[in-house]
Amino acid sequence: MPERRPGRRRWVAAAWAAMAVVLVAAGTFLLLSTRHSPGPPPTVQPPPAATSTPADAGAAQALPRSAPTRLLVPSIEVDAPVVGMGRNADGTAGEPPLSKPYLVSWYANGAAPGEIGVAAFYGHVDSRASGPAVFYRVTQLRPGSLVQVEREDGRTATFRVYSLERFPKSDFPTDQVYGDTDRPEIRLITCGGSFDRTTGSYRDNIVAFGTLVQNPA
Repeated sequence: MPERRPGRRRWVAAAWAAMAVVLVAAGTFLLLSTRHSPGPPPTVQPPPAATSTPADAGAAQALPRSAPTRLLVPSIEVDAPVVGMGRNADGTAGEPPLSKPYLVSWYANGAAPGEIGVAAFYGHVDSRASGPAVFYRVTQLRPGSLVQVEREDGRTATFRVYSLERFPKSDFPTDQVYGDTDRPEIRLITCGGSFDRTTGSYRDNIVAFGTLVQNPA
């Protein structure tokens, strides 16, 4: 693995921790973005192979960096284009506009799908105009569900879900979701739980955790 740089990591962690406090109350029908929690820093030179996965799916070789173009989750009928987004002018991470409820965003300053690290994807659960949106059925994912990410280099990174969790936005476990990992992993993140009409947002976030698999069949 690349040499760790504690100084830089402390700075990144502090910066994202500050951002986590700023946007606890997201707009109506908005998904969680990295406004609520940090995104992982990019891993440019991953080691040649990942370790065994939490779901015991077998070792999977890490892929070189390549941006995602499309996200597919067959079990919940998701087949959506992906756009890479970085930080906004205020330091928060970009997210799909509500006018495009079936678009998925990828945190482009973090790991690419298949790289060592956490590749984070965000999608709306619903919107006032469209009703159910791209990640409306994420809560139906179960351990073993497959997530396929098509990449610019023509490869498809396939991940197997090993956990689905719900976290209060007011107490989002940043380290658990975005912490360092020695294998390629993925997170699908959206809103969930009850809707708070006072703040105009959902109270919780739904997070699907997955790990890269070499042979998904």
